[in-house]
Amino acid sequence: MDTKFLFLVTGLAVAAAAPAHAALVTCPASFIADGTAKVFNGSDTAVSACQYLTPPDPSHVASVANINASGFFGLSDWTDNGQTQVNLADGAGGSGSWTINGVDFDAYDYMMVFKDGAHTNLIAFLFNEEFASGSWSTPFTDPPFSFPGASTSRDVSHYSIVRRWNPDIEIPEPGMIGLLGLGLAGIAVRRRRA
Repeated sequence: MDTKFLFLVTGLAVAAAAPAHAALVTCPASFIADGTAKVFNGSDTAVSACQYLTPPDPSHVASVANINASGFFGLSDWTDNGQTQVNLADGAGGSGSWTINGVDFDAYDYMMVFKDGAHTNLIAFLFNEEFASGSWSTPFTDPPFSFPGASTSRDVSHYSIVRRWNPDIEIPEPGMIGLLGLGLAGIAVRRRRA
């Protein structure tokens, strides 16, 4: 057999066996809509966007490192909010409640990331900063996830709520603070004279 042909065939076999890289996909619109949202407060959605990783990876956990490596919503500077990899008891992962610890929407953006086992991967919801607590229902449904030979949904095994400093916050410049101080001093002097 020709060595070039053998190299080409084995090269193709190795390329086909290599693991696929994960890709971010936008969730169905119903996942973030009022009345059908997967993360909500009453009938109102608590999130503004949703993305999930594909292909399925049962070993992928919702750790801060994996969340940042995934680059959800084009961001990779999420930090622990004291709610990383919250494990749910068996049979309790179909729905539940959430609360953002120490919420400060003026300073931080928040995201909730869910995970289960086989045929799933990380799925992230970006909070819309309207609610600090609410409920959730499993986002592991068919569609977009498929469960061959099984039900049309899976329970959540664990979730994480993470935060990132919001760089869009306007911090007054020292010159503006000084000008404000001079203005207040002028008002005080004027009141004394009157």
